[in-house]
Amino acid sequence: MFLLADATPIDWQVTIFEILGGLGIFLYGINLMGDSLKAIAGNKLKLIIEKSTNTPIKGIIVGIVITGLIQSSSGTTALTIGLVRAGLMTLPQAVGIILGANIGTTVTSFLLGLKIKAYALPIMAAGSFLAFFSSRKKYRQFGGVLLGFGMLFFGLDVMGGALKQLAYQPWFANALQEVALHPVLGLLVGAGTTAAIQSSSATIGILQELYTTGAVPLIGAVAITFGNNIGTTVTAVLAALGGSIAAKRTAAVHVIFNVLGSLLFMLFLTPYTRVIQYLQDTVLNGENAAMTISFAHMGFNFINTFIMFWFINHLVNIAKFIIRGDDGLIDVDVDVLSEELIVEAPALALESAKKVVLNMGRLTEQMFASTVQYSFKEDKKVFENGMQIEEMLDTIDKKAHDYLVKIAQNDLDKNASSDQAAFVDTIRDFERIGDHCTNLLQFFENRYEDKILLSEDALNELRTLYEVVSETIALTIDAFDTQDRITAKKVMDREDVIDRLVIKNRKRHIMRINNKQASETQDGLYVDILSNIERIGDHCNNIVINVTQDYYYNDEMDYEV
Repeated sequence: MFLLADATPIDWQVTIFEILGGLGIFLYGINLMGDSLKAIAGNKLKLIIEKSTNTPIKGIIVGIVITGLIQSSSGTTALTIGLVRAGLMTLPQAVGIILGANIGTTVTSFLLGLKIKAYALPIMAAGSFLAFFSSRKKYRQFGGVLLGFGMLFFGLDVMGGALKQLAYQPWFANALQEVALHPVLGLLVGAGTTAAIQSSSATIGILQELYTTGAVPLIGAVAITFGNNIGTTVTAVLAALGGSIAAKRTAAVHVIFNVLGSLLFMLFLTPYTRVIQYLQDTVLNGENAAMTISFAHMGFNFINTFIMFWFINHLVNIAKFIIRGDDGLIDVDVDVLSEELIVEAPALALESAKKVVLNMGRLTEQMFASTVQYSFKEDKKVFENGMQIEEMLDTIDKKAHDYLVKIAQNDLDKNASSDQAAFVDTIRDFERIGDHCTNLLQFFENRYEDKILLSEDALNELRTLYEVVSETIALTIDAFDTQDRITAKKVMDREDVIDRLVIKNRKRHIMRINNKQASETQDGLYVDILSNIERIGDHCNNIVINVTQDYYYNDEMDYEV
């Protein structure tokens, strides 16, 4: 299998440019194909994951399918983390998806093993024509899939041509031969390369090209494949840095799974290599060396997944032991929304829904607190925490809304029907408050990126306004929980205060601009910030209206409105 290396002269500039350029095209092709597939699927990917992972086995299957489609195990993991934080998925179910994602990522190596390179350019042409000349959005997105697919093979072909030149250099060939003598080096090379370029698919693609030239012995290539699975965990670790406890535990499971699997397989490297050699000689008839690497990659992930499946609970416990503590976020347990309870006892189902809505409100209060903190000091962790809560609120909103709609389809008395309608309105308002907090977080993120701070007067105005809004949100949650009309009236009074402060601050803002006390650039977006704060007060008012509604009809003389 090995080719004799000679001292053929090499144009280093062309070779390096082709390797880097080919790798760039390859990586962009993978991302373009994955992003286009996600765009075609829309929000269905998240829905599929949520609905189809009530058991670890289903999680594995979903992980395989989703990762095979979007060509990114990291992307699948990111979707999973959001569902875990929202309480829509347990950590064991998330582990199932992670195990499946490791199998799904082998799809790329299998595709690269197919002899499609010769058709890369026409595939890219077809994709380009669809992407740029089609009038329908779906066709343009499908064109992006084809374009990315063709770029994947074209980039690999460019990169492979340069790697073949390297393979004939004595120093390069001798270095790779060391991998056969010391397989641990192969493990480290695979891990380091994948960690550096942040793509296991790219590492496998490079390895396939090198093995095809005969530059790398099979045992060394297999060791590199094992190392590749360790290196790919770096992406998950980086994604979890500064993130939630759930994100860190999910990343920890990913690391434990791949590292333990790789080390275990290294103990059986020689017999495993013999099995792969047998498959190459019998199934492939000694041809298609690229597919041999694909077999080694797929075999490792399938067997490792099968072994680790029986230890899912152990993986979870180890991750919890390593990553201790909690996020300090309200745990909104949507599992209390039992479908059976709707039929058996609609009134109890409505009470369960109220608990979820109440905790949703408390979660909204935490998001506003993060927004206030981020408004006065740039802190990436606080920003990510706030955006994470927004994702949780969106998910809880949909789950609780659908549950309340199902409750309404049962026979409810007048009071229960009124409560059901009020709860639907309330979750919408809490979700909208989350949207306005998101706007505020993004406004300040842009300001920090542009290194533009609000004037001191504007910051002081915000502090006062934020204090009133914080009190208003806390009272709103209390009024919803206790259905206390006096507390609801306090919310309405504070909402009036918020409106007056917003009007006053807008006028002061204009005066500062006119008097040159602050520039439009410095206090840019300040009016938009005030508008979002005002809308938060409006939504608090909407929530308590449901508390006081019958009160105004029956005792409207008690308060002047």
